[in-house]
Amino acid sequence: MLKFLSTLPKVSILGLAVFPALIMQSMKVGQGGVLFLLSALGILGTVTLIGKATEEVSLYSGPLWGGLLNATFGNVTELIIAITALQKIELHDVVRSSITGSILGNLLLVLGAAMVYGGLKYPVQKFTRTGANVNIGMLWVAMICLLVPTFVHLVYSWDPKLTELNFGALEHQVSLAAAVVLLGLYLLSLIFSLRTHRFLLMPQEGEHEEPEWSLKTAAIVLLSCTVVAALLSDVFVEAMNHMLHVQGIGISEMFVGVVIVAVVGNASEGSVAIWVARENKMELSYQIAMGSCLQIALMVAPVLVLVSHAIGKPMSLALNPFEMVALLAATQIATTSLQDGESNWLEGALFLATYVFFACVFWFHP
Repeated sequence: MLKFLSTLPKVSILGLAVFPALIMQSMKVGQGGVLFLLSALGILGTVTLIGKATEEVSLYSGPLWGGLLNATFGNVTELIIAITALQKIELHDVVRSSITGSILGNLLLVLGAAMVYGGLKYPVQKFTRTGANVNIGMLWVAMICLLVPTFVHLVYSWDPKLTELNFGALEHQVSLAAAVVLLGLYLLSLIFSLRTHRFLLMPQEGEHEEPEWSLKTAAIVLLSCTVVAALLSDVFVEAMNHMLHVQGIGISEMFVGVVIVAVVGNASEGSVAIWVARENKMELSYQIAMGSCLQIALMVAPVLVLVSHAIGKPMSLALNPFEMVALLAATQIATTSLQDGESNWLEGALFLATYVFFACVFWFHP
């Protein structure tokens, strides 16, 4: 047991906040800021353990499957939080903002921090150009599918055939069509990267790292932490709703969704991506960060749209104009910087500067 505990990430100690958070929720005390903080810390600690477990599994499965597993289980937490929040119509804006925040967080914050952290040690770090070009192409398709519902929501008055009564139906129909297309593209991307063109995306063989856990131990930790994250997500959403709509703390809903919820939900894969970049495993770092970004755009966002319609509380993909501008800017920067299959610390700094600027914009947004 002591040997196992010594292998746990130090940040995972925050998972102890799970117990007071669940106790406070069951006793209906401390609603609002305190419970929100405790549940957020508990989720951070839990997703750190998820990240460690998926990293161990990746040592058995290889970098491609490892990157996919890390991104998937990292996004499971956010998906659970978002589905829980969908139950409340008043939190739909926060859910949409969390989608924006996850894409921006993985593409600009996580990948940018990885490029800086690894670039300070290694002047140039490389990853496959084929993977970079394919991922950027899918990212642009996702932006188009997000842009059209946003366009319908903003400028319906430009089309004489649209009125205030029927433009909402078009917005939701376009969002459903986008969800189906994006899910189909996500499935095709899995076939491309894991089957037909796996040989193009495999990194060159390097030093083999030995796992610290057995595969059984990693699987048990992974599944149990996912269950805990699901339980804690309900507490987190309830506390967030109370804090925003009952206490009225004065923080922009957009900032909460884009920055706070996204950072909490993506902490696990983000920390892994940054850490492995320092070990000159930029291919794995890129697979985790970009894979998570694309999973949010191609899988999580469409699933949320379909689930919202299934439960009778439909949510469209119409984003706030500031969110759409931020996504388009991030995609353009990624297109310019990543297509050569190389990275350095200055390119990472450009990513981080863009993220900090838009975080400030969302903070000042009313």
